[in-house]
Amino acid sequence: MENMDSTVGEEQKMNNGLIYDILVKIFLCLNVVDVAVASLVCKSWNNACRDPSLWNKIDLSRISSYCFNAPFNKVGAYRYSSLEMTQFLKHVLDLSNGNTTCIIFNFYVYLTNEQFIMVAERTPNLKRLVLPQTGDFSRAGVDTVLSLWRGLESITLTSAVSSYYMILAIGKHCKNITELKFSEGNFEEKHAMALTKYTPKLKILSIRNLPTSLKALLCVLNFFEDLEKVNICHSLIMDTSYPHIAFVDISNLRNILHTSSMEKLIYCERGTCLRCMNGRDTTRSRQPDGPYEDIWGEDEIASLVHLPQPTEAERFATRHVRVLPFMKRMMYNSSS
Repeated sequence: MENMDSTVGEEQKMNNGLIYDILVKIFLCLNVVDVAVASLVCKSWNNACRDPSLWNKIDLSRISSYCFNAPFNKVGAYRYSSLEMTQFLKHVLDLSNGNTTCIIFNFYVYLTNEQFIMVAERTPNLKRLVLPQTGDFSRAGVDTVLSLWRGLESITLTSAVSSYYMILAIGKHCKNITELKFSEGNFEEKHAMALTKYTPKLKILSIRNLPTSLKALLCVLNFFEDLEKVNICHSLIMDTSYPHIAFVDISNLRNILHTSSMEKLIYCERGTCLRCMNGRDTTRSRQPDGPYEDIWGEDEIASLVHLPQPTEAERFATRHVRVLPFMKRMMYNSSS
């Protein structure tokens, strides 16, 4: 009888383990919100939702919800957004149990100072951070957050916080930064000088789609010993040493830079893409922030990409999308 009971107990334990493994594999196919909801179904699902393999990366980039959007001119919208986001983050980070090494915030989320600090306190092992477009961060708050993320290795910076202040805080607390991406604003000499001083281990830098000072670029290429790649695709390189601002293209850079420095650059040949051809066109093709979200999420450096990249067919369609109306008119005129 005892042998039978022990056999039944072992089978039950094996079945429970099998069910747990199956649930984890299913949950690996879901997004963060779906996993958070699944954790509320029952105790066994909640246990499976806490598996460390589910929480290595918390990716909020593809989540679209009113409560994650930047507040509009609507009474109480900010408070509602902040409360909903705080509740969601607390629940998700409770499930993760400190196992998260990468957080990608939604581009449209409006992150408060308190939320930022709360996230940092619950993710002590974070190595990669992608900030949202907007936020309410104080300088003291940024300093507190980075003091909790001393193992940070990669950051994507946005207009949510001053890039210069962020670099100063990085130099104070984060000694292992090897990857950095500027997704908004300008890349100026003060940024380059701060990087050389506070991020000596930098290997990867992305300043794509940004107005960039030639002196700042030269500073980065000349002073970093371990630098491997600098992405300047679609960037507007400007030389301000002349009486008037001069724009520098790739052919000019080839004449200025040593071959070893040119090999570190990732760049777009002039005239090969719409972004470069229409680089000074500020008209938005989508509302409210479509093109800016693309700049934030795309990159020619694979480790800095966090949005699905278009296929070759989609890139072809994008390059020729403005030709189609003209072709249609030509076909109509010829047929009539």
